Amino acid sequence: MKKNIYYFILILVTITTVSSCKKDTETPASTEETLSFHLHRNVGTADGIYDSLYQTASGRKFNITDYRFYISNIVLIKGDGSLYPLTGKVILAGPSAMEYELQKVPVGNYKGFTFMMGLDSITNHSDPTTFGAGSPLAVQTPSIHWDWNSGYIFFKVEGKVDTTAAANGSADFDYLYHIGMDDLKRTIDFSTNAFSVVSGSPHELHIEFDLLEALSNVDMRTENMTHTMDNFPLATKIADNWQAAWSAE
Repeated sequence: MKKNIYYFILILVTITTVSSCKKDTETPASTEETLSFHLHRNVGTADGIYDSLYQTASGRKFNITDYRFYISNIVLIKGDGSLYPLTGKVILAGPSAMEYELQKVPVGNYKGFTFMMGLDSITNHSDPTTFGAGSPLAVQTPSIHWDWNSGYIFFKVEGKVDTTAAANGSADFDYLYHIGMDDLKRTIDFSTNAFSVVSGSPHELHIEFDLLEALSNVDMRTENMTHTMDNFPLATKIADNWQAAWSAE
């Protein structure tokens, strides 16, 4: 009888010890996870590739030789409605990347998000030479900053377009859309695009910008150039199209 009790106690101690060791070595679930943008710069349903030929809705041919824009002031909307700003995060969307890591954010459910197309006034009027080479706000080549106006170009698209009346010629006339200035920054609203961030699984937000939508009411034959200040109505028209040009998967 005593022998049986001895073996019972030995087994109980062994189980307790193994269970304790297991608890000690288990990794606790992370309370934060990495959030990223997976971003496409499209022309219609196609990727915006430099020197490729595209067509407007009316069949006018054009290509692109520069297609970049700034995203900043990213704000997540948590499940309880409170805001979670990603302070200081700026993205220069261009041809070299589709993946843009934002930062680690709290695990949980989110109602949506918003961001600014453009830059806030303080950042807009900062000096690009004060930023390190890896910063999207540093000096870029080609330039995306007006040195003579002390401000960044929020949205820069250039290329060549067919300007024949019948839209049956070659894309051989320069067009240029440089949109900037504090008044033309726009908030892009995805506040109803819910998503969840789960521990142990980095999360991507898939978003797309369509250049054709951004130029939907622009006649590229006659409205083919703005540096913002020299054609403010055209710059405003394009900036006002930005919300409709964005979509999320």
